[in-house]
Amino acid sequence: MARFGKLGLIAGLAAMLVSAATARADDAVSLRLNWQILGFHAPFYYGVKKGFYKEEGIDLTVNEGRGGAATAQAIGASSDTFGVVDAGTVIVSVTRGIPIRTVMSVMNSGIFAVVARKDANIVRAADLEGKTIAVTAGDALTQLFPAVISANKLDEKKIRFVNVDAASKVVAVLEKRADATLGSVDAQSFVMEARGVAASVLSYDDLGVKLVGLTVVANEKTIAASPDLIRRFVRATRKAFVEAQKDPDGAIAATVASKPELDGKVLRQQMDVSLAKLTSAATAGLPLGIGAASDWDNTVTLLKTYQSLATDKPGSAFFTNDFAK
Repeated sequence: MARFGKLGLIAGLAAMLVSAATARADDAVSLRLNWQILGFHAPFYYGVKKGFYKEEGIDLTVNEGRGGAATAQAIGASSDTFGVVDAGTVIVSVTRGIPIRTVMSVMNSGIFAVVARKDANIVRAADLEGKTIAVTAGDALTQLFPAVISANKLDEKKIRFVNVDAASKVVAVLEKRADATLGSVDAQSFVMEARGVAASVLSYDDLGVKLVGLTVVANEKTIAASPDLIRRFVRATRKAFVEAQKDPDGAIAATVASKPELDGKVLRQQMDVSLAKLTSAATAGLPLGIGAASDWDNTVTLLKTYQSLATDKPGSAFFTNDFAK
């Protein structure tokens, strides 16, 4: 009896040790999105639903955002563990002293775009001449538009700009006060079509202005202190994006379950467009999350040229591939 009692005690202790190890592995982690939920964000919710983060010992909470700059500030202040921030905002934020860095280059092609009414017949760069574009003064889209003009040798004097606040840009196009607006490949066109107005989209990439898109950032302190956590998060996120592409309906269902008022049809359209931007020519064939120094260098150059960015740092200073290899 004593022998069996001793064996039972050993088994019990072993179970307790396993349980304790499992508990320690479940790190409470938060991800701050760059905006309110869009199709691009669906894989994160899918990863939570399917247990991909749990498999890596991560208890993930996904929080909506209020713009890339606000998310960058939140991660810089360690209010969240990770954040979704576009590369341009990462570069500007770091230059201003916010201690963040991209740990996963998820979208290696930019999402900025010229979004037009289809009946405006804007199908190539030259068609922009003679048209009216609704813009918001001072935003990144407007500041970088001269790069589109330069890359396509357009006559800026032949393009009319109407300044409106961000919320009014689509309205200006719907009301035909403008032929087009500056936006993203995954947003305004779907809003327009939901209102019964056919739309066309020309991405800045298509127009010769190539930017790194959305990335995952972490605080420099997290990078230094918790490299294993970052590797596990990157592995889970990569799996979530890969599997979401195989099961898009499941990814959308998981996202809508988190916020039932979302329109699943629009989310699916957004996701399909966004996930087509994950690679660039320089990252084709590489594992998801790997960034290319040449892409980041080009983004830095564009910001220095058109947004008066003051930095001597190369693109490689703003991201790392160490966790996505």
